[in-house]
Amino acid sequence: FGSSDCFWCTELRPASAMRITVGAIVSFAAGCSYFEVPYGDKGDDFVIGRTMELGNIAGVMEYTADVEPRSASHHGMVTLNMRSPLLPGLALTVEGMNEVGLTISGQTLRQSAYQKKEAGKESIDAMSVTKEVLRRCASVDDAVKLLGNVSVTPPPAIGSPDGNGIHWALHDPTGRSVVIEYLQGEMVVYNNTPRVMTNDPDLHWHWRNLDTYVNLNPSFPHQNDFLAVDTEVGSVPSAVGHGWNLFGLPGDSSPPSRFVRMFYLRGYALKHTKVNTTSDAMALSTVLLNNMMFPTGSVAKDPKILTDPYETVPYAVVKVPSEKLVMFRGYRNTQWRQIDLKKVNFNVAKQWPVEDGSLGIRELIQEDESTPVV
Repeated sequence: FGSSDCFWCTELRPASAMRITVGAIVSFAAGCSYFEVPYGDKGDDFVIGRTMELGNIAGVMEYTADVEPRSASHHGMVTLNMRSPLLPGLALTVEGMNEVGLTISGQTLRQSAYQKKEAGKESIDAMSVTKEVLRRCASVDDAVKLLGNVSVTPPPAIGSPDGNGIHWALHDPTGRSVVIEYLQGEMVVYNNTPRVMTNDPDLHWHWRNLDTYVNLNPSFPHQNDFLAVDTEVGSVPSAVGHGWNLFGLPGDSSPPSRFVRMFYLRGYALKHTKVNTTSDAMALSTVLLNNMMFPTGSVAKDPKILTDPYETVPYAVVKVPSEKLVMFRGYRNTQWRQIDLKKVNFNVAKQWPVEDGSLGIRELIQEDESTPVV
C-alpha cells in the first residue's frame, strides 16, 4: 500500500475549498452516540447502534450508504458517507463494516491531538482512518497493529489543526471491542468493556463519570417505606407512578449525559428482559437509538459562530458483525433498510440515499387489496 495522506480528497479541487469544507464538517459534528448490545445464551454476540449528530452545513449535506468494491489489495466494504453537491468529489466516511465483519465508527473528539509526520514512515490523515482500517484489516487486532505502525496526522481544519478531531470505536465478529483516541500526540487504545462511546471528554473521564449516578436503581423505590406515615392525603412518602428509579438520569443531549443514559438504560433493560436473538437485540438497540434522537432546532446553536447550524440526527445505524448486517435509517424516513454483506456483489460499486424523499409509511389498505384472499 502507498501513502494514504489524504485519500478521501484525491478527487477534490481546489485544495483551499477542501480545507475549508472539511474543517467545517468536522467542527460541526458536535455529537454522536455509540453502544453495543449483547445477546444470546452467552452474551458474546453483539448488535451495535450508532447515531450521527451533525448540523446540516449550508442546508446541502447529503448522506449515502455505499458499497465500495474489493480489489486485489483491500477488502470490500459498506460505508455511510457525508457528501455536499457543492463539492461533488468529496465523500467523508466515518462509519462502516467490511466484508469480513470488522466495523468502525468515527465520532468527534475535539480533545484529540494527533501525531506528526515522520520521514520514512507512512502517515494517514485522521479523516482517512475509517476507510483505511476497513480496507486493510480483518480484525480489531489488525487495526490496532496498523495504526500503531503509522503516524495518524490531524484532519484539515479551520484554525488549530488539533481542534477538530475524531476517535474511533472498533468491533469485530469475535466480540473484541476497543476505542482508539489520540491524546497529546500519542495513540491510546482502550478495551471498551462498557461498550459505549460518545464525544468529549476522553473515554477515561466518561468511565469515572458513571460513578456520579450510582444513586440510580433498577428496582422500584421501596427503600423509604420504613418512614411511611398516614396522613390526610394518604401514606407518605410513597412512589406515585413508575419511573422514579431513574430520577436523576440526565436527559440533555450533551456527550456526558448521552453516555450515562445509554449505559444505565441498556444495563437495566438487560437485567430485566431476555435478549436471546438478533431480533431481540435489534429491538432494544432501536429503542436506545430513539432515546438519542432529538428534534432539529432543540439543541441550541452558538450565536458567536456565524456558520453554526442547528444540530440534527441525519442517520442512525444498526450493525450485526457476526451476521455481517448493516441497517440504516434517516431523520425523516425512519424505516430500517438492511444491507446483508453476505449477499453483496463486492465487484460492483453501489449507492443508496439515506433519505429517499418519503417517510417510509406503508399503506396497509392498499397492500391488503393487492393480496389475493385464499
